[in-house]
Amino acid sequence: MPTLNWLGKDKVVTYDAQVAYHVLNHKYNFGGDTENKIIHGDNLLALKSLLPLYEGRVKCIYIDPPYNTGNEGWIYNDNVNSPQIQKWLGQVVGREGEDFSRHDKWLCMMYPRLKLLKRLLSDDGAIFISIDDNEVANLKLICNEIFGSQNFIANVTWEKMYTTKNDSSAISNCHEYIVIYAKNLEMFKINLLPRTEDMNARYKNPDNDPRGVWKPIPLYGKGESSTGRYPVVNPQNGRTYFPPENSHWRFRQADTEKMIADNKIYWGKDGTAKPNVKRFLFEVQQGAKAKSLWKFDEVGHNHEARTEIKNIFDANIFDTPKPTRLIERILQIATEKNSIVLDSFAGSGTTAHAVIKLNQEDGGNRKFILVELESYAENITAERVRRIGGSFDFYEV
Repeated sequence: MPTLNWLGKDKVVTYDAQVAYHVLNHKYNFGGDTENKIIHGDNLLALKSLLPLYEGRVKCIYIDPPYNTGNEGWIYNDNVNSPQIQKWLGQVVGREGEDFSRHDKWLCMMYPRLKLLKRLLSDDGAIFISIDDNEVANLKLICNEIFGSQNFIANVTWEKMYTTKNDSSAISNCHEYIVIYAKNLEMFKINLLPRTEDMNARYKNPDNDPRGVWKPIPLYGKGESSTGRYPVVNPQNGRTYFPPENSHWRFRQADTEKMIADNKIYWGKDGTAKPNVKRFLFEVQQGAKAKSLWKFDEVGHNHEARTEIKNIFDANIFDTPKPTRLIERILQIATEKNSIVLDSFAGSGTTAHAVIKLNQEDGGNRKFILVELESYAENITAERVRRIGGSFDFYEV
């Protein structure tokens, strides 16, 4: 399997094992008894401190790490030159880290954190990582190394904008990625999404069948088949039908005759149409598989995310939050009602918001653990959870 090499890799591939266990410093509780946690501090230390209690228990991990855009002026440290990361690099790889490219630094930062996250995942769990074009190729290679290429699930494309920006010199960038890996793909089971109103709208009941709504499916299929070409007789008028040329009836003659007797064949409003099979809604899969393209009208966009923050805080206090609907989609397909959800790059706290919202919608009891390095962990991340009515214990590491 191809592997990725970079400056400093030899210093970080086993660094997760060298990190000392810490005891989380409990600061306060908000909202009463809860298993929810918000942790302020270095996520490497926090993740190692969570291992004794949570190793192998986290069903779903979502992280939104620095995209490493090289934008030094960005207030929320979307690069690897923040003071905290620079300090960590100096401690781990030494002064030579000062000469690394930003990609080397990013990989040094991510590798040991991903190794600890893997240990926290349950055997049937999965990790979802938001990223853009700056590091998606590198991320995929180190995830193949850490999680195993056989556990790769998908590289989802999220349409992050609802309109085209004209600030690009070439092509307007309107998407990001969510890279998904399972801890063990053989054990991971992805949930179906709820059926939409549009999907159900295709089912009608023009003949008032007591079994409920249905949609017509042609009785014939193209090509030859062992089911054969035999006469099908409409009992209402005695008219005989054969499948079109180079086609066949989908079912054997005895099965077709049984469906006719059971009123599962539809002959049209006036009884003279070609036969169609009634596919009842109760017979179909009660859900839909998630696709690899997530459109903004289904899961939200950047503007929606900023509007959410403004509505909560009455101000634009965070530049690049994720929309709650986006994280809620992840939780829908990857968690059960009692799952533990972890976000070790918590940012504005969208993951906690999505957990609380989905619990309210389906009666679940999911728990969240958030870790945020930056100083706004208390006055933005935790404050958001307070304002939407969540409960949690706040820690520092």
